[in-house]
Amino acid sequence: FESGAMQLSAVCVWITLLLGCSSVWGRKADSASALGGIFRTRCAARCLSLHSTRIALTASHFQSNGSLGWCQGHKQCAKCLEPCKESWELKDGPCRELCEHAFPKRHGECVTSCEFLRSVMVVKQGECPAPERATGFAAACVEGCEEDGECSAHKKCCPNGCGHTCQPPRNLYRGAPLKPRKELVFEELPSGVLEVRWSSKFNVSAEPVLNVLQRRWNYGIHPSEDGATEWQVVAQTSEERVWLSDIRPGRWYQFRVAAVNVHGTRGYTTPSRHFRSSKDPSPPPAPSDMRVSHMSFGPDRSVSVHVNWEAPGDLDIPVHHYKLSWSWTVSGGDLAMPPKLKKRKTINGDSNSAELDGLRENKSYTLELQAISYWGQLPLKSSKAILRFATQRTETVFMIGFISEPTVSSVPRKSQSDILDVGTPFYQDGQLQVRVYWKKRDPNVSRYRVHWFPEFCSHNGSRIQEKLITQENYASLPGLQFSCKYKVIIQPAGSKGRVQAESTTFYTPSCASIQGKSPKPILCPGEPAAAPKVLARAENLTAAFSVHKGNVTGLFSWAVAMPRSPQQVTGYQVTWAEVTAESRKNNLANSLISQSQILPPERNILVVTGLQMASLYRLEVGVMTTGGQGPTISRTFQTPGHARPVLQYSKHTKLNEHFLF
Repeated sequence: FESGAMQLSAVCVWITLLLGCSSVWGRKADSASALGGIFRTRCAARCLSLHSTRIALTASHFQSNGSLGWCQGHKQCAKCLEPCKESWELKDGPCRELCEHAFPKRHGECVTSCEFLRSVMVVKQGECPAPERATGFAAACVEGCEEDGECSAHKKCCPNGCGHTCQPPRNLYRGAPLKPRKELVFEELPSGVLEVRWSSKFNVSAEPVLNVLQRRWNYGIHPSEDGATEWQVVAQTSEERVWLSDIRPGRWYQFRVAAVNVHGTRGYTTPSRHFRSSKDPSPPPAPSDMRVSHMSFGPDRSVSVHVNWEAPGDLDIPVHHYKLSWSWTVSGGDLAMPPKLKKRKTINGDSNSAELDGLRENKSYTLELQAISYWGQLPLKSSKAILRFATQRTETVFMIGFISEPTVSSVPRKSQSDILDVGTPFYQDGQLQVRVYWKKRDPNVSRYRVHWFPEFCSHNGSRIQEKLITQENYASLPGLQFSCKYKVIIQPAGSKGRVQAESTTFYTPSCASIQGKSPKPILCPGEPAAAPKVLARAENLTAAFSVHKGNVTGLFSWAVAMPRSPQQVTGYQVTWAEVTAESRKNNLANSLISQSQILPPERNILVVTGLQMASLYRLEVGVMTTGGQGPTISRTFQTPGHARPVLQYSKHTKLNEHFLF
């Protein structure tokens, strides 16, 4: 027993290390968009193969794009080609339903093409080796994978007689065309169109070959692969040249090409030399949709204005920074600020907003905004966007944190005090608050009494008057109610008369407006509190098996992942079932032999006897807590086909001495 435990421990560590390495190897594979271009091109090449006889009888000079252009213009071939297009969205559901939507009548070619595309997206090129030829880790009796997509690089998920592992395939490139020559030729035409040419090596295959051209690019004076975009498919053609009309000055481009037929591809050529247009880049367009998002009024009649705009699009080179300048005129007059007294500000090019401080109340302002790009040392300036606005108290601004927007008050405001000012209501620390400011008129006064109460509300809220005493010339009023009109009164402490008292009113926003803008949940009055979610779940599902006289006994075990706020575990809901080969494809349990039971909280193991040899079993575990049952976690295991202990591996498996026989 002890020697077997040591052997299984070594096997577990070995498996963990190998599978950890495979996840690193998998990162080197092409991106999903690059593979998607290959899959769709194989789909299109299959259509050309089906119609190759008709293509051969057609004149050798096609209208455009060679045999692919012919197929696009042929009624039946075009139906076959439809699912291969980038615009075709492979939704869930049978291919027949998708094709019936596109072609109500005679959609057979579309259906078979759609099913072929789905198959090549799941099954990699090549063939699985014979199970008896597996060696090393590939021969381990583990369920290390379920489909080819889980394996790194070109490896496939193949059977080895007692499990499935990622293995190098046989005949990886059988029938696939040779790579084109890596040298690509660029010619920029006077119209700005770029011609990209390449040459193909001699191919013995009689199947039609299509070429996929990809590119990536980066901004800047110098080429950079680190700062480049992801590879993108720009052309699919049966010829050995393409013309690209969307080349932009100021960008460095790289290209690569792959030859593809119905059997697959040998991959892309190495990236080409960098190409940059000889034309000079254009200045950026002017920013658009400039607007004032909100204003903040201070106690000394100062105003802060937050301005937003839409960044210019369709750029040759990115915006380096924005220049803002603003000046004011006397309301109703024509007296403008001299240019030397204009205020200016510079904002980083990746921003689309700015805060203008130090403005004054009841003035009209003109704001100018300009985008600046740099081509080397040469600045490229956009035309100016102009905005005119007035700093008048005609709006009530409701703010939550840093999110705010102006909304017109639905209730007329009373004339405000020249000494007393109210800030913007905000939601913080679970309550609605506002700040009140006032001027100190009497230097002998050291303390102030602040009273506030709701005059009326849109709901039946309390009308309790609150008060506080402060030595400052401002105060924070907490615990405000939503959708109310408040009155606030400031009076020097110790003053018994009402002559020195100052008062003003303000309005609080509705709970729904605050709730809609808050990144955190807010419980409005009258709403029921949401029940806490049960987060406790099982993890590290592991199994070990012993075989005695043809009978298999399985020992299943798991750990419990607890949330930050622990919940008391009251038991485990455990279900195990045998699954068939047919149901395994759909990841569904077929209850030929199944059992469900509830285990006590201290028992996180399950012993099952009488299992079948070389069979698949599915284990499901749900953690039951005082707050309810958490999510169900499941794993599939395979019993050994011969009399020796086998550790079944699943992702994130950790070694536990209780699992060993």
